[in-house]
Amino acid sequence: MDYPKSIPGSGLVDGKFVDEDAIAGTPGSLIPASWGNSVTQEILGAITAAGLKPDEAQTDQLAQAIRQLSKPDPLQQFPAQVYRRNVLINGGFDIWQRGTTNQGPNIGGYVADRFRCDWNGNAAVAISRQDFAPGQTDVAGEPSYFLRWQQTTAGVGATEHKISQSVESVRTLAGKTATVTFWARSDAARPLKVTIGQYFGNGGSEAVVKVVDVFALSTAWTKFSATFQVPVIAGKMLGANDYLRLAFDLPLNVLQTVDLARVQLEEGPVSTPFEYRPVGEELMLCQRYFEKSFASRLQIRANNGVGTCIVTFTQAAAGNTGQYGMVIDMQAQKRVQPTVVLYCPGNESSQVWNYSQGVACTGTTVQSVTQRSFAIGTVTPVSSQPGNGLQIEWTADAEI
Repeated sequence: MDYPKSIPGSGLVDGKFVDEDAIAGTPGSLIPASWGNSVTQEILGAITAAGLKPDEAQTDQLAQAIRQLSKPDPLQQFPAQVYRRNVLINGGFDIWQRGTTNQGPNIGGYVADRFRCDWNGNAAVAISRQDFAPGQTDVAGEPSYFLRWQQTTAGVGATEHKISQSVESVRTLAGKTATVTFWARSDAARPLKVTIGQYFGNGGSEAVVKVVDVFALSTAWTKFSATFQVPVIAGKMLGANDYLRLAFDLPLNVLQTVDLARVQLEEGPVSTPFEYRPVGEELMLCQRYFEKSFASRLQIRANNGVGTCIVTFTQAAAGNTGQYGMVIDMQAQKRVQPTVVLYCPGNESSQVWNYSQGVACTGTTVQSVTQRSFAIGTVTPVSSQPGNGLQIEWTADAEI
């Protein structure tokens, strides 16, 4: 906003308004209607962005709007709009610990971290990480990746084709105004329904699911946004593992390709720019729910090869003897006690591998699992001896 310097006849002096001077015989400045309207519209824009209803009789609404838009986060002494706006994790689809594709056309679940892909009706779907070309201008902010849902078999009688993320605690955004923003496209014009669901956990109240909006996808990348009211939870009963779920419901029983990028869910009536967090920080947030020992480039599976295994121990027990209490500390404390799965790096089993002898141990078990660590016990090979090297790979799952 600026003074109406470009409008002829507005009578500005040194670029500013002046009063009429009857003694000197100089006229006062004029306020063009277009300029007066634009000033008013700019103030109204701030008022409505703060979720307020413009009121002609109130003269303090701009001050209220500024206070609302710069309101500090209770846990941080700076505006919530500056940092930690996105309640979703991995909204930019940068982290794919389980691999960059799903394991098979009929296997859904988590692929990109924190996002579930679920379908039924005997559909066949390929979920994959796709790269944005450097310098592309279709999606703002220079993102690296997006998620692709490519349905290769339409299926029959399906009731669910869904991409979703569950946010810890049904208290999240309860009773508040929220805004969801995302970029999407499809191979043809298709509807995409977005819902918000409150799930009160095992033994809790019945779930409450609300339709946020139905968006019309096209073949071009488009930014979509909707503001909505999250239902209150007063009077509800909480059970175990309650959560808030944002879901994208795709059309059923059709061949389709749908791409999704830069998903953000935030408090307030305003869609703000996508919140960038460093990849290392985003990975740590993901690891609260799922962590693996495998190197990033490796598929989660047994028999990946001993040369790539990171987790190693030194054998202390004699051959054909139990060795216990091999403790593994996880990088991030888990949401709950995780489910730990073991993978042998040297063959198709879940046994500890003795890489000095090139043979597997026997009787390998997971012990003493906590949110921070777990231990492994095993029986060493008959031919082994103290000082041999032992290896194992693992995953720890604490998803909602």
